[in-house]
Amino acid sequence: MNSHKTDVPAGDENSMLKGSIEALEKKIAMLENRASIAEQKADALKTALESARAGYWEWNVENGTILIDRQWAVISGYNSADFDMLTMEQWRELCHPADLGVVTKSIEELLDGSMERLELELRVRHKNGEWIRVLDCGKVTGRSKNGKPSCLTGSRQALASLHDKPESPVKNVPEELQALVDNIPAAIYHLDVSGQATIRFRPPAFLKTLVSEHAGTTRLNTLSMIHHDDRHMLSNAYSKLREAKHSLTLVYRIVTPEGKLHWIEDHMRSSFSDDGLFSGIDGILCEVTDRIARLEKTRKLESQLSKSQRLETIGTLAGGIAHDFNNILTPILGYAEMGLSSIDEDDPIHEYFAEIMQAAERAQKLVSQILTFSKAEEGKTAPVSIQEVIDEVIRLMRPSLPSSVSIEEDIDSSCHKVIADPAQMHQVVVNLCTNALHAMEQTGGVLKIVLREVSTGNGMPPIAPELPDGNYAELIISDTGTGMDSRAIERIFEPFFTTKSVEKGSGLGLSVVHGIVTGANGHISVESTQGKGSAFHVWLPVIKSNTPDRLEQNPLLAKYAASVLFIDDEPATVNLVTIMMTKLGYNIRAENSPVEALKFFREQPDQFDLVITDLTMPEMTGIQLSSEIHKIAPSIPVILMTGYGKMIDHDMPLRHYGINHLLKKPLKLAHLALAVKEVLSSTTNLLTEI
Repeated sequence: MNSHKTDVPAGDENSMLKGSIEALEKKIAMLENRASIAEQKADALKTALESARAGYWEWNVENGTILIDRQWAVISGYNSADFDMLTMEQWRELCHPADLGVVTKSIEELLDGSMERLELELRVRHKNGEWIRVLDCGKVTGRSKNGKPSCLTGSRQALASLHDKPESPVKNVPEELQALVDNIPAAIYHLDVSGQATIRFRPPAFLKTLVSEHAGTTRLNTLSMIHHDDRHMLSNAYSKLREAKHSLTLVYRIVTPEGKLHWIEDHMRSSFSDDGLFSGIDGILCEVTDRIARLEKTRKLESQLSKSQRLETIGTLAGGIAHDFNNILTPILGYAEMGLSSIDEDDPIHEYFAEIMQAAERAQKLVSQILTFSKAEEGKTAPVSIQEVIDEVIRLMRPSLPSSVSIEEDIDSSCHKVIADPAQMHQVVVNLCTNALHAMEQTGGVLKIVLREVSTGNGMPPIAPELPDGNYAELIISDTGTGMDSRAIERIFEPFFTTKSVEKGSGLGLSVVHGIVTGANGHISVESTQGKGSAFHVWLPVIKSNTPDRLEQNPLLAKYAASVLFIDDEPATVNLVTIMMTKLGYNIRAENSPVEALKFFREQPDQFDLVITDLTMPEMTGIQLSSEIHKIAPSIPVILMTGYGKMIDHDMPLRHYGINHLLKKPLKLAHLALAVKEVLSSTTNLLTEI
């Protein structure tokens, strides 16, 4: 076969060659442009990595080599000349041993397709030997023919290195936490489902005798340590916590093997698993013994304050009643006294007046007791030997003492005297001994009387919160009788409260004793146990000087021709005193209104030699009236009468108010005569003696 050849003109052939060259040049220019762009991108990527403190790496999975760039080496403190390619063994040596497990697992998940990209924070060794933190990010960039990853590409970014932060706090955090927990006065515990309690850390001092070591753990003997009275409460709390997730705070007592009691505040919270099953109780035990003691002390002080306020209120009420009662008794006693002195003893009416006098005097003593309780009546104080008072009371009581009761004495003869009203001190001892005998009527027993001198202050413990430091005579009167419960002890000093039957006590005795003792700047308390008896403690301040008592000299009776202005708002008292003063031979002008009396006195001030006024009156008090009268006549003497002395400031002498004498109601003729005579004798020489 003959080949057929097409002839191409020479001009056309040159044209085709020229076109091919131009196309090739364009392609070369395009490739050069792409290479330039790629180079620019590579430079930009390099700059970006350096700015981010990041380096480039590429891992050939098949041969196990890792290609790194200069920045990757710089991050670890190396030069690019040190190595530009790592083996897997070299790479592992640079990793922190504690991080290798996490790193290996993450890479495996990336290779088997469980993860799309790698993002792993780990520690690597710096060239200087320190550990630094880095972030490795990467992904699969190549696969073999069978589809398995053959190449991984990524970056390494430097994070804050360990030497950029203080190393010691990081290292010491667990140690500091342990030291903190070991030194706090509390215990962190876990109670498992079986009820076994384990202390998480070292037990505090108050629990050391209650824990035991078992298999390397500190066990807490919960059941045995709880006070038996608190176990039921704690058992109910545990039952509630087992039912649902809940938090509770309980305060209860624990008892050590030595018998020492501790108060515990337990903050507890129950925990449950994801499927709702109870998994245990976690809690913190704190000792609050001191706090409970302070609260108990505060409660006792508040109780004492409340009791004191209650007694003060009752005392104010009793004083007011006593004042009105004295006004009623004044005419009864006064008229009976004058009637008795006006008739012969052979007259049958004499006996009637004597009975009225006796009943009125008994009522007067009762009112005096009420006033003593309310601290509205001041007795005449003097140095009193408590030893002598005790001897006198025992002599009086011994003949009537039942054979089943014996008396024991423990009297300190060197105990100093006290400042008090002798009659009131006698009343205190008699009352306390009588109460002791009543408590032993059925069973018999021992009445014990103790007297000693005690001191407080200068390092000595206080006797009672109400008493200042100093020396005190302590009188203890105790019995082995029936005793009292806590309710009776709480109210024992209240008026009209009594544990005796109606025929044996009115309930005023101990309230009066309380008033006498506190009025003498002392204190009284009681201790009692049912079935074992009671003990009353009385403390009274002593005086070091045992000077003999000054005997009062009764002045000779005398009468003066004197005019008296008398003021009292009670008509019965006005009438009685008018009769009495007239019988004594005095001229009297009586008024029942202090305002009218003051008006009359202003008109004729020279007419009167003496003013006698009641203390408590509706328009103005006797003290106010005395002040107004002395503005008119400063030298005129004034006698103040009262059935209730609460309105007088006993810290201030009567002279401060311009009062020459204080006369107590109910009045007796002899007392009134003596008071008027004493005042007139001491204030003027101008009167004519009759």
